[in-house]
Amino acid sequence: MNDPQNVQVENDAKLNAREQFGLNTKADLFAFIGNQGLENIMYVNTKLWRNKPFRIKEDIYIDSYKFCSNQKIGYIAFMKGYSCKYAIKSFHLDYDKLTTKDMGAFPTKQLKDGI
Repeated sequence: MNDPQNVQVENDAKLNAREQFGLNTKADLFAFIGNQGLENIMYVNTKLWRNKPFRIKEDIYIDSYKFCSNQKIGYIAFMKGYSCKYAIKSFHLDYDKLTTKDMGAFPTKQLKDGI
C-alpha cells in the first residue's frame, strides 16, 4: 500500500487476518498485501455502504476482490474512509464455490487507486 499511515483496518478484518491468515498485526497485513500476497486478484463488485453510521452523510462505496494465497481463496473489501484515506473493511477466507483452480483461470486484476 502506498502509505499505510492513511489506512485503517476494521476490527473484524484484523481478527480474521490473524486467525485465518496468521497476520498478527496491521504491519503484517500491509506487508502481505505489499509483497504480492494477493495472487490472481479478481474484481467482484463495487457497492454502496449500506450499514454506515447515520452521522456520515456522503455516499461511500466498497470495492470487493477475491484472491488466492497458498491454496486458500480470500476476500478483501476496502473503501475510501470517512476518517482516513482508505479502510480495509473485510479480509477473510472466501467460502464461495470458486476453487483455486477456477481463480487461476481469471486474469490478474490490479486494485483501484494504486493500492
